[in-house]
Amino acid sequence: MAGRGRLTNFHRHAICNIWRCFLFWSYCPSGSGGLDWYCWADATFLCLAWAGWWLIRTECGRYTHYPIRLNRKSRQVYFFRQNGTVLTAPWESLFLTLGESKSPLAGTTYDLRAHVLDDDGETVRESFSLGYPSPLGNAQSIDKFWAFLQPYMEAEDGVERTWHHLKENTGYLVPVDNRREGWRWSIARSFMLGAHWPYLQLLFSPFLGLNALGRMLAMRTSKIPQWPEEVERANPEEPDDPYRLTWRDNGPLGWWELYWPLLCTVIGVGAFVGALGWIVSGLWR
Repeated sequence: MAGRGRLTNFHRHAICNIWRCFLFWSYCPSGSGGLDWYCWADATFLCLAWAGWWLIRTECGRYTHYPIRLNRKSRQVYFFRQNGTVLTAPWESLFLTLGESKSPLAGTTYDLRAHVLDDDGETVRESFSLGYPSPLGNAQSIDKFWAFLQPYMEAEDGVERTWHHLKENTGYLVPVDNRREGWRWSIARSFMLGAHWPYLQLLFSPFLGLNALGRMLAMRTSKIPQWPEEVERANPEEPDDPYRLTWRDNGPLGWWELYWPLLCTVIGVGAFVGALGWIVSGLWR
């Protein structure tokens, strides 16, 4: 009988399955001639472990978010870079275009891309995103965003023209202004995309629940971005500004926004931990 930690026949069979799954997209035939479940269980475990490690490396220990400031009076744009420095560029100098990205998980996504050009007017010196729609958005969503942003920055009555639209169409604002996102928002935000389909939230709760825990971990290990003093002086906030809108103006999170996603998180993470324990216990038999 093999002791704990030694390479058993189960391990050898699992390694064979993983090797053939990844390299040949095949399987090691079991005694009954059917598809061996070890192959897919172990391959799934390795994929999840790799994805978790990749997310930790890319999302943790950085900044909670990367803000942008638009000053329509001085017509300056301020962008907080990933390394903690700030890019400042005149609004008129930016070359704005439709940005497009592709990823295996999200598919094709769009954003309003801003290019900072060199003196020759052709060489792109730096690029950043001014905004993007939800994962369900499309290129037309960027047109609508530009139809809102352009008059705000360029029209003389830009604030008055865009305020009503902003007030009526803005949902929950992310509570990260000089603070970290709390656990309630991490859960609510992770499930928000499926807010109209509670049954889908429950179905995908293992993935969404783990995403919520990942958001909490990323927030706790990341720094809050701080604008340099010169940027704060150039953009003073007026406490009595009638057009001020922050996360403090959000409505309360109710059953379907918070407590149902919280229940789904408990169920989904519990199911994932149970399945993981089942696989690990089998590997050590």
